[in-house]
Amino acid sequence: MSNRAGIAIAGESNSGLVRKHNEDSFCVINRPDRDAALAVVADGVGGHCHGEIASLICCRDLARGFLDASAGNLDSPYAADKFLRDSMREINRKIFQRNYCEQQARPMASTLIAVIFFRDALVMGAAGDSRLYELDADRQLRQLSVDHTLSAEYIREYGRDLSGHSVAYGGMIARAVGPRSELELEVRHFPRGPESRYLLCSDGVYRCILAERMTEELKKAATPREAVGGLMRAALLGGGRDNITAVVAFPDGGA
Repeated sequence: MSNRAGIAIAGESNSGLVRKHNEDSFCVINRPDRDAALAVVADGVGGHCHGEIASLICCRDLARGFLDASAGNLDSPYAADKFLRDSMREINRKIFQRNYCEQQARPMASTLIAVIFFRDALVMGAAGDSRLYELDADRQLRQLSVDHTLSAEYIREYGRDLSGHSVAYGGMIARAVGPRSELELEVRHFPRGPESRYLLCSDGVYRCILAERMTEELKKAATPREAVGGLMRAALLGGGRDNITAVVAFPDGGA
């Protein structure tokens, strides 16, 4: 689908070839009355109780808030920044309260990558290891998001990787929605290239597909739907060991 932001977006989710349940969720919302579009991917944290519920709450409540927001609340990147921070603070509170009431040994949680697209800019909110990629005008792929895992945060803090027995825990999520009373959401602003293509995805995609294959699928596709289909097939052929979710955004017209 496309809107006045000059962007077309498509998404798909699959449980993969190993997992019985799909704990991923995604949503795509285009507002015809203004120059903004919303895309979200949320991944219920593996091994946690009701991860699919946490990811669904993230997508559902962000979508509702985006649709209900008055024009003045989403008329600029600055307004989108505030919307993401305020909305995710409330969503985190809701999931945390549910965890507190249910007293599960392992609380429900979800990663999040949410993007609000404008014609010449985008605002990203992130927690966890779901990712945002950009394929730029030179058809070079780069990761815009930062992984919030123990190993990645350790490298950023100390300039070196985890060593010894700690490496077994390096892939653990350091930030997520729901398990703590306060959410450490990373919000960043980026210019939007007129020919850039964007991919939001759960780790089930990038752990099963080499970066070269991701680049190829985004480059050769004529539409976001075609790119999503190619990425899903590639992830399944790559083993489909986890749930697989991809959302792709092209400039309207498929540039």
